[in-house]
Amino acid sequence: MTFEITHKINTIVNDNVKEIQTSFNVEFLALEKKSNFNTYEINKTKVINNPVHENSYLTFLENLDQLTYPIKIQTTSQGEFVKMVEYKEWLKRWEENTAILMEEYDDNKNAKDILERFNLNVYDEQTFTQNKFKEPFWNLIFFNPEVDEEGQSNNTAINWNIKSIGNLECIGKTKFVVSDSGESLLCFESQELVNEECTEMINFITGNKFNHNQYATNVKVITTLDNFHRKAKHKSAIFEIQKGNLFHYKEETFLNIKREINSK
Repeated sequence: MTFEITHKINTIVNDNVKEIQTSFNVEFLALEKKSNFNTYEINKTKVINNPVHENSYLTFLENLDQLTYPIKIQTTSQGEFVKMVEYKEWLKRWEENTAILMEEYDDNKNAKDILERFNLNVYDEQTFTQNKFKEPFWNLIFFNPEVDEEGQSNNTAINWNIKSIGNLECIGKTKFVVSDSGESLLCFESQELVNEECTEMINFITGNKFNHNQYATNVKVITTLDNFHRKAKHKSAIFEIQKGNLFHYKEETFLNIKREINSK
């Protein structure tokens, strides 16, 4: 199964507008399927950025991220993340691959410093796992909430990480909706106040340290279902925080699911 992903970020900080878009594929290869769990090997294609990175620091970080793949994980039978598998084997490949990369950079001091900082989040399995799977597109891949017979779920939570700001827990409801075109949609919506820690970081970024009002988030995740098989074929998410022209953060993620003919 292949996930074709497009990720867009639009920000306004003190009237300074910035837009970034990245596109990539994430491929899941099923290694083992049981009644209560599945094991997959995951690969990610090289990221295509718009605008193209001219910053050598960001380019090197992308090279490091690319070397973190492939990884093996275990999920529940419903597709929810459980744990990383074979971490020690992964770490051995990581050390071998980064050694080869550093030869290409001819022991560049800046590259060595970046690798050392990157490795602070690598040599502990729990820390690496927490950081690796907090990217927003994983929210879409692993978000498969159960909905009761009446079409309404209990409170559902998504942990959304905003880079350089922090983590937000977004609690909301999920329900089935039929679109005007007759498609079955699974819709999650949440409106939450931003926690104190993230509010302080936003105030720091905007230079608005005297702001005492909390920001509010608006989150919407839509899963388009295959009406015949009742399986997801497309997912999208919009995460937004807005405070007038002082601060506006909008993150959009689009995920198209391509299944192989023999996939289950």
